[in-house]
Amino acid sequence: MFPFAFCPPHPGPVTPPSSTLIYADSLRLGLGGGDLLAGVSLTLQAGERVALLGRNGAGKTTLLHLLAGRRAPDSGEVWWSAGLRLVLLDQHRDFGPNERVGELLDAAHPYRALEAQAAALVGQLGDPAALERWTALQARLELAQAAAWPARVGRMLAALGLRDLPDLRGREARSLSGGEQTRLALALTLAQEPDLLLLDEPTNHLDVRMREWLEHHLRSLRSGVLLTSHDRDFLDAVSGRSLWLAAGDLTEYPGGYSQARAQRELERRTRSRQVRQQQRESQRLEAAAGQLDRWGRRARPVRSRAGRVSVPGAPLPERQLRMRLLSGDARARLLAWGEHLNVTYGERRVLRDARFKLRQGDRVCVLGANGTGKTTLLRLLAGELRADPGIDAALRLAGGVTLAYLDQTWHGLTPGEGLYAQFERRFGDVAAALLGAAGFGAAHWPLTPEQLSGGERSRAGLALVSGLRSDLLLLDEPTNHLDIEALQALEGAVQAYGGALVIVTHDRRFAREVATRLWVIEGGELREVLGWGRSEYTDPARVLDGDPPPAPPPPSPPQQMFRLERRWLDLQTALDAPSRPSGREEARLRAEAAAVQLDLYAAYAEVYAAEVWDAEAPEPPLRVRGVRFETGGMFWAAGQPDCPHLAWDGHTLRPSDPLPAEYGAALLGGALRLLFERWNVGRVRLGAGGRWLTRREWFGQLGLVGGG
Repeated sequence: MFPFAFCPPHPGPVTPPSSTLIYADSLRLGLGGGDLLAGVSLTLQAGERVALLGRNGAGKTTLLHLLAGRRAPDSGEVWWSAGLRLVLLDQHRDFGPNERVGELLDAAHPYRALEAQAAALVGQLGDPAALERWTALQARLELAQAAAWPARVGRMLAALGLRDLPDLRGREARSLSGGEQTRLALALTLAQEPDLLLLDEPTNHLDVRMREWLEHHLRSLRSGVLLTSHDRDFLDAVSGRSLWLAAGDLTEYPGGYSQARAQRELERRTRSRQVRQQQRESQRLEAAAGQLDRWGRRARPVRSRAGRVSVPGAPLPERQLRMRLLSGDARARLLAWGEHLNVTYGERRVLRDARFKLRQGDRVCVLGANGTGKTTLLRLLAGELRADPGIDAALRLAGGVTLAYLDQTWHGLTPGEGLYAQFERRFGDVAAALLGAAGFGAAHWPLTPEQLSGGERSRAGLALVSGLRSDLLLLDEPTNHLDIEALQALEGAVQAYGGALVIVTHDRRFAREVATRLWVIEGGELREVLGWGRSEYTDPARVLDGDPPPAPPPPSPPQQMFRLERRWLDLQTALDAPSRPSGREEARLRAEAAAVQLDLYAAYAEVYAAEVWDAEAPEPPLRVRGVRFETGGMFWAAGQPDCPHLAWDGHTLRPSDPLPAEYGAALLGGALRLLFERWNVGRVRLGAGGRWLTRREWFGQLGLVGGG
């Protein structure tokens, strides 16, 4: 009846399939005593791009795995077109320990087998049958433009920010950072040029330019595409049809997310109105029957008619996440400002002479390509990173301003500590309410941040912030891994927030919905865009009407010491003057001189007894400081006088005394971070006679780009 084969998709290049690529009939899959999929059916045609929509946990990823043949349903069947070439992109790709990028790219070549077959026939072209086969193979290769495949892959790697990585083909895939591995998995999927692409969250770790490139690329393909994504603009731009998965059922809508959402909401309102009308009609007939009874008239026909009125159950309202962000008590209009800020990593200037002002009510979205310095700017504002020394450099918060920072990895959560435990430690009895409002039940309470998914970790971090009162809120990629329901809840919370926010995001619709200011970082320069989609720029530190003059910076300890010295000398000169002061004035001068002298002694102690260090790195629960000498250096934990220090002689890193268990790992990690990330040391021996640790291995263990 159907031109399908009930078998897993064929992995190699074959003849083009018919227009219908895949057909699923009545797929049912149970989960936890209920049906995750309750009789789902669908058909995918060649060349069409379909969005698979639904909340987190609705079963979208499971359905993709069923369609790819990776999992079998409890009942129902899937038919694939004969010879279908199908590739599934998982959300998370785990590369093997010895998989090199070049070998993976070579293995993704979809036309190598055909090229080998054609090459093997070259010596037999005198045989008419061999010539016919060779001609057919050449026609297929030319139709697919197989000779241009390496060039297409090169452009793809460039668009995804991978082509210019040092020694890309020779590197192990695991040595790439987490975002680079995700983009490599996407490149390997697209490079296979299959008949059907199943893409599970392909926009993860893509910046705005990469997402726009992927939109154009998918629209230009002749392949069929079924994809999931939380980027609403991306879904609208790519999809011609949408399948909405909810409560185990699949409903089809025309267009992308926005059109499907509007149609779905219209259907829900229509059903609700129909239920209300039927209820009113039933109540009217019952009231009429009662009135006929009171008049002594026959009411049975009316009651019979009332019994025949069908009153369907009202549609359940869409489940909504509740989220709020509470502002602090600061009343200053100008909350923070920076002047002439520079940040350098090695020889690379990430921020160059950055200037800005942040005011009450500002909602700033920071845009830019990956690696341009957006996270660096947030860490600078949060105090986790110092700007390069400079005479005019200044970064100030107004008095009384409180600040909260959600980093991109842990979102403000404490690794290794259970979810409920850390919320209870911070908020007491309201911990359960905060977690419940973010969709976390009692089953989630014992889980540590490491055990949460990316989306769950994001929601937990936002729940954490919702319990704090901060005047300045810094959010680094809060939209990563959030489903659309959570994104919309976050949009509402951000729009209602009374303080100032600085948000790094690649979600274009989120930025358009919430931002009152747009900052971009290009070439190390921080600029403000005058409006979405515009190319005019302005100064992020411009002065607006009503701005108060910035408070003068507090004097540094040396400046305070010099002022006290001058005041003490002025007092001594007045006391030793030829025209001696009166007795009362002399007593006042001597009392002031004694007080100034005490303050001067304290200033001397602060200036000459303060710690001096060249670099500092946070390594919870410590802040590790280091000073570099000509032949080595020394590292210690700030504020921990009883913790031993680590000495480095230029080769070997060794402790002065045995390291305590509670601080040893953090102190060693902070020292290695300073050596490899700040001082660009190539390798370090761990202890006398210990093993050498290279800078490349260190970055590899962190999941970052390997260093040299």
